[in-house]
Amino acid sequence: MPAPSSDAFNRSPDSRSLNHVNLMVDSFIANARVEDLRATVRILLSSMPPSTAQAFTKAARSRLSSSNASPLPHPQFLFYLDGGVDDPTPTAGLYDILAHARALYGAGMGLTSFGVFASIIRTALGLRWTSFGAAAEAFAVIDGDMCQAIQSSKEEIDSGRGGDLDIARAKVADLRAALKESSDAVSRWGGDFPFDRAAATLDVWKF
Repeated sequence: MPAPSSDAFNRSPDSRSLNHVNLMVDSFIANARVEDLRATVRILLSSMPPSTAQAFTKAARSRLSSSNASPLPHPQFLFYLDGGVDDPTPTAGLYDILAHARALYGAGMGLTSFGVFASIIRTALGLRWTSFGAAAEAFAVIDGDMCQAIQSSKEEIDSGRGGDLDIARAKVADLRAALKESSDAVSRWGGDFPFDRAAATLDVWKF
C-alpha cells in the first residue's frame, strides 16, 4: 500500500492553519479567558530564548501601528465630578486609555505613548484635588507610567526604531509642554504638582 502523500498530510484536519496559526491553537486563542491567555504567553516567553520575546514585541508593534488595531479610547471623560465631593473621581475611561498607553510603551512604542499621556494631563488641567484622594492616587500611578514610557522611548531611540529624530523630539517637546502646563495650573491653586518624577526624568533627557 503506498505511503500517504505529503499533500494529503498537509490537508489533514490536524495540520490546517488560519493565518499561519494551527487551527487548534487558533481555537484556544479565540476562546481562552484573558487571564489564561496572558498566563500562557508569559510562560511561553519566559521559557524561550530572548529572541522569542523580541519577535513577540515586534509583532505587537506591527499590530498596534496597523489600521486594524483597536481604536484609542476617547479621552474626554476621564474624571467624574460630583458637586457634593471635593475630589474628582477617575472613571473607567481613564484606566482604558492608560491600558492603551501601557500596551504602547510595553511593546517598545514609548514615543507614541507620549501623545496619550499628554492628552490625559491636558484633560486634567482644570481639576483640583486633595492630596490623599482617588485623583491623587491615579496621578501618582500615571507619573510612574510616564517614567516607564520615557525609558521605553530611550530604548526605542537607542535601537534605531525611533524614526525621524525631529519627529521624536517634537513628541518629547509636546509631553514636556503638557507637564509644564499642568505644573503652572496646579501652582495657581496651591496644589502639589503630581508628575514630578516624569518631569525631572524628561528634563535631563537629551538626544
